Amino acid sequence: MNTDEKLIEIIAEVIDIDEDRLSANIGPDHIEEWDSVNALRILINIETKMGVRVPLTAYKEAKTIKELAEIIRSIG
Repeated sequence: MNTDEKLIEIIAEVIDIDEDRLSANIGPDHIEEWDSVNALRILINIETKMGVRVPLTAYKEAKTIKELAEIIRSIG
C-alpha cells in the first residue's frame, strides 16, 4: 500500500466515510466531515499508524491528500 492509499484509509476511518469518496486530489475543503476537530484526529491517527511526526504547520498547509503524502514521504 502506498502513502496516498494509507492516508485515504486512515482519513476514511477517522471521519467515518467510504474510501470511495476520497482520492489523492481531495482535501479538507472538499469533505464536510473533515472539520477542525477531525483534522486533529486525523493527524493523531497518521502519526500513530504511520510512525511519523508531522509538523502541525506542514499538516495545515497541505491542501490535498497527495500534498500530505508528499510531506510524510519527505519526513521519512
